[in-house]
Amino acid sequence: MSEPAQPDVELRLRADLVNLPIVRGVAASVAMGADFTVDEISDLRLAVDEVCSQLIVLAAPAADLECRFTRTADGVEFHASTRSNDGRTPATDTFGWHVLRTLADEVTAGLGEGVRPPVHITVRKRRAAE
Repeated sequence: MSEPAQPDVELRLRADLVNLPIVRGVAASVAMGADFTVDEISDLRLAVDEVCSQLIVLAAPAADLECRFTRTADGVEFHASTRSNDGRTPATDTFGWHVLRTLADEVTAGLGEGVRPPVHITVRKRRAAE
């Protein structure tokens, strides 16, 4: 049995829109390290921005946003989570969700358990086949 991949970069910051440039910058750096093309770097940055924006809207007051970037054999996985204010998952029928599905190869979302359950979104972006 193989061990799950360890994140290359982990961030924990206040779930606030003013912190989006930090996460976008880290996304670009991780994507460059994963040998993404310029277009793929842009797609990952935009996908990370959309994920974080959606989670920040759902976050409980004073909650943190936890982000993990993991380089995989064929690309990058980004996982973000925060404590939910009211136990809702991200709406999947919005324009933002459609854009997210277009930018990433895989997108999943979920909700944990508890009074202010963690809500999370994971995206996977693969490098183009050479």
